[in-house]
Amino acid sequence: MRMAFYAGFVYVGVVLILLGCPERLLAADSNEGRFEYQSKTLGNGLEVISLEDFSCPIVAVQLWYHVGSKDEDPERQGFAHMFEHMMFRGTDRLGSTDHFDLVRQTGGSCNAYTSFDQTVYHEIVPANQLRLALWLEAERMAMLKIDQTSFDTERKVVEEERRMGLNRPYGELLEKILPEVFAGHPYRWAPIGSIPHLRSTSVPELRDFWTEFYVPSNATLVIVGAVKHDVAQQTAAECFGWIPKYDQPPRIDPPVRQPMTARTLTLKEKNAPAPIVGMLFRGVPQAHDDATALDMLTTILGGGDSSRLYRRLVADEQLAVAAMSSSMSLEQDGVVAVGAVLTPVGGDEQKVLDALREVVDRIQNETIDPAELQKVANQMLRSLVVRNLTIDSKASALGSAAVIEGDVERVNTQLQRIRAVTVGDLQRVARQYLNQDHMLTGSVKRNLLGTVGGALGLGKDPIESVPITGETEENAPAPGRPGVQRPDGYPEEAPVAGLLDYDPTPEYQEVTLANGLHLIVVENHEVPFVSAQLGFRAGAWSELKPGAASMAMDMLTKGTSQHTEGELAKELETYAIGLSGSGGMDNSSVGLSCLPEQLDRAVSLLAECVLTPTFPEDEFDKLVKQVSTSLTISQNTPAYLANRAFRQQLYGNHPYARSSTGELADVEALSVADVRQWYQTSLRPDQAHFVFAGDITMSLASELAQKYLGDWQVHGELPTVDVPPPPANRPTRIVLVDHPGKQTEIRVGQLAFTREDPDYFDSRVVSSYFGGAFSSRLNETIRVKKGLTYGARGGFSAARLAGEFEVSTFSKNESAVEAVQAIFDEIRRLQNEPPTEKEIQLTKSYFVGSFPAQRETPQQVAGDLWFIASHQLPADYFEQLLQGVTTATADECVSLAKKRVDPDQMLVVLAGPAKELKAPLEKIAPVTVVD
Repeated sequence: MRMAFYAGFVYVGVVLILLGCPERLLAADSNEGRFEYQSKTLGNGLEVISLEDFSCPIVAVQLWYHVGSKDEDPERQGFAHMFEHMMFRGTDRLGSTDHFDLVRQTGGSCNAYTSFDQTVYHEIVPANQLRLALWLEAERMAMLKIDQTSFDTERKVVEEERRMGLNRPYGELLEKILPEVFAGHPYRWAPIGSIPHLRSTSVPELRDFWTEFYVPSNATLVIVGAVKHDVAQQTAAECFGWIPKYDQPPRIDPPVRQPMTARTLTLKEKNAPAPIVGMLFRGVPQAHDDATALDMLTTILGGGDSSRLYRRLVADEQLAVAAMSSSMSLEQDGVVAVGAVLTPVGGDEQKVLDALREVVDRIQNETIDPAELQKVANQMLRSLVVRNLTIDSKASALGSAAVIEGDVERVNTQLQRIRAVTVGDLQRVARQYLNQDHMLTGSVKRNLLGTVGGALGLGKDPIESVPITGETEENAPAPGRPGVQRPDGYPEEAPVAGLLDYDPTPEYQEVTLANGLHLIVVENHEVPFVSAQLGFRAGAWSELKPGAASMAMDMLTKGTSQHTEGELAKELETYAIGLSGSGGMDNSSVGLSCLPEQLDRAVSLLAECVLTPTFPEDEFDKLVKQVSTSLTISQNTPAYLANRAFRQQLYGNHPYARSSTGELADVEALSVADVRQWYQTSLRPDQAHFVFAGDITMSLASELAQKYLGDWQVHGELPTVDVPPPPANRPTRIVLVDHPGKQTEIRVGQLAFTREDPDYFDSRVVSSYFGGAFSSRLNETIRVKKGLTYGARGGFSAARLAGEFEVSTFSKNESAVEAVQAIFDEIRRLQNEPPTEKEIQLTKSYFVGSFPAQRETPQQVAGDLWFIASHQLPADYFEQLLQGVTTATADECVSLAKKRVDPDQMLVVLAGPAKELKAPLEKIAPVTVVD
């Protein structure tokens, strides 16, 4: 679900920051970025929208069904989301994993999502596979198999998806907020649905829902990519035109909108590691005349580090660690959220609420600076450029305009709508929609009582306590719509085309400056956008104090010799320059992005941050509070706990035993001196690569690099870092992290090898058919057949200094041990059962076919080049990888599994309730319980 307001309101790690856009405004009559689409409607009512884009030999297919959670019977919540799952279960001609298999064997990808207003199914495939993607979509539109077995399995999967949400911090908050904001409207329930409703559902009810809503006249097909309009439109007509026309399903008329009654709510959450306070207002639908102005207003309020809320609450008064605002517009209504996250130790919540109200009051009653309007307009204009980087984002924009806004041409009028907004409009919408007489004030108190209660064994599983009462269907009708038959000559089998020839050799230029700085340029002038990454081989692996590298890179933009943190934030967001540092385990980098007009300014600011950071104490203290709050929230997430224990147990004293951020105690123990020490010894031009991508030439990149970084000098010898080797694998053992909840996270694995190992290329093939795809052995057993999890993955992975074999999944507590046993069964099967011809060919064709899509943008190509440089791999590494994968044999794969995987030396980590799990797990291996 795409609900930015919720993520920003709840999670401190997902603060709503718009990373800016350029100083200039595009001319009002400019055609730059205009979509020259074609839209036609077939005789059965299916709208087909096509857009040509020959920048990469791939095509995006999105089928938008105009049905979401708002279209459900209030007593049958979750049907739309259920069909997000059921639509992949096959037809009379397709099995339960065939859709994924057929797309994957071409090198493509496919998925779906459900929201309040729409359900969208999407594929990205090589351009010559368009007919396959459309054939698959037409198959399930007309001939979907809906039976008891499929429903029972997928309902279990949805239940695990629901448990996963409930197990996270603030897991019940959304379902408590929605009915308060959207009382009387179907938006009052969440798209994931109601488990009690699904458990009381019969298969005929589901079939009726599909029959009514999943018809051509209620769908919009979007095709974007390297296919001519006439070919796209004709292929769509051939694949879908035979499906009969059906009546339009009934539309939900929005109830007469009643203003919210001003009130204050205290929302009780079982797992709330940090307090949250905020205000909610009713917004507007996505196609409303005020939607753009409201988006711009909330960006001024809380969309970045120079926004009014951030400056007041976080930067200046330090009342909160995060402050944000956002407007979410749906088809029929909307909501505006203004909120703040406090530190886990709390704070003066009333003072925070008063400050929030004062900031809103000021924007309503005091003249808005035109510079603020200019800043947010620049940011929104950049977003129009950025959406042109990928065919998938273009397809999403077209689909949203056509389905949610009701007019596909609105995709081409966003520029005019942005330019039309005035300071007066901003103040008008502030007064009209952020009306404190119709404001919902909410707070979430810090609460770990639910966690403690779970540890004591209190409470029941809210899902398992609901009985399954839906009537079982013994004899299902034939798949598909009654009376519908495929036309004569229609393909009986999936029309899979051959693999396209593709040269994986990247096109780039490189040069080394006198100070050792290595410059790489991936030139591509298709989109007026430039990104650059100044990368360093030093990372968390080289730090003396855990967390120092990550903190140092974050601090680079918190103050320099020429700008304070606030001045720098304002400069970046005014000119819409994205600039940030990032410290990873194996390397670190400073990234920038902007439109070409701002590139000189952007490189200048990057150089300033890298060469002259001041590491101010007050900014360091703020950052420590922010990172600590984020870690406190993470530590109440079972997946985080399982991953942490797995790292620590597997790697011992090796740096990989910790995360790049460090643990909470590590961060709180850091000093500015620790951070500065890592910076001074690690960021050196002779250990750096400056990689540019996009609308830039080598001559300009060289000029800018020399101008701003040419005088950067190396000081002293490169320090050596003694990295202890990881410990040897040990006999199979189980570490049980005692954590309450109704779902258990599971990790199983052992140490393996790096990319330099001669077995690495074969391991990519083994990993793919073992646990790297939806139809892999692991996922097919644990999810598709048994329905024990939402997803299971596994295989070999490699980093710079070590590698591992790992399986990752989760399951309800009652089936967690069964899932562990199934994992071991599949590991032993991996050693004893060679891959079938289908498994190995599917893997090979996927690797070959996926290369173009994975390198669609110049930024992706640049990422490959930095990966090669930072890991010190040969320049032709990806050519070697393709060669190694495509020549691997079944015998080599099973030999590798026998040689490099040992089921008797596995580390098993579970994060779940020890009271329930310890005894049955001891039948598998010795168990150690840790907090």
